[in-house]
Amino acid sequence: MIKDIQMSFSQLMYLGSENQNDIKEANLTTHKDVDLFLRLLLNSGREIGGVIDKLNISFTNDKKQLEYFNNDVSDIVTIYLPFPYNNILTYLKLTKKDKVSFIYKNILIAFIKLNDRLLIDLDLIKDLIEDCKKLDYKNHYYLGKFKSSKNRKYKAGVWIEHEMEIFKLYIDILDKGGNVFKREKVIETSPGYPKYFPLLGGVKWIGNEEVQFFNRKREVLKTFSV
Repeated sequence: MIKDIQMSFSQLMYLGSENQNDIKEANLTTHKDVDLFLRLLLNSGREIGGVIDKLNISFTNDKKQLEYFNNDVSDIVTIYLPFPYNNILTYLKLTKKDKVSFIYKNILIAFIKLNDRLLIDLDLIKDLIEDCKKLDYKNHYYLGKFKSSKNRKYKAGVWIEHEMEIFKLYIDILDKGGNVFKREKVIETSPGYPKYFPLLGGVKWIGNEEVQFFNRKREVLKTFSV
């Protein structure tokens, strides 16, 4: 099953025609929707097909790259797609809605091209894109399981709001009825994978009134009282 997808505009910079900072900004716009797609794929429990672990989707105007076709399918595969705009600034000036449409359209195109090399469940890809649409393309979710206080009076959960421009992480405290009565922001950072991934840890209770949030290294980033 595919575990990772990366969508990148970096090849346009390597051709010498684009500014590095503009390319970085464009790359960041893809993380939220790629993460949403992959999260729904994991939750579906369904298999895309093939032996690929990672799919790289790379936009380019280089004809040799666009004509590139490797029959040897490995665990990491790169699909080159044409960049349809005159320059990266044209893409960056698109509305959020148009950027999202561009991202999902090209995810589907990449899998259609990949289907030329191995059998892909394209119906699954289309179903997942439709599921993203039903969520209004919002990548908001609880990370992992809720943790109950020792007296079982409260539950704590990690609430994520992954937007196109920013990644926000909160701690929610819920009562016995499952109602959120307190939400506290832990951190906000870049929406790019290298920045937010190390933060995806969890919570633990200190007694019945204090909650600690820790990152993937088990370092406590914040403690607060109910």
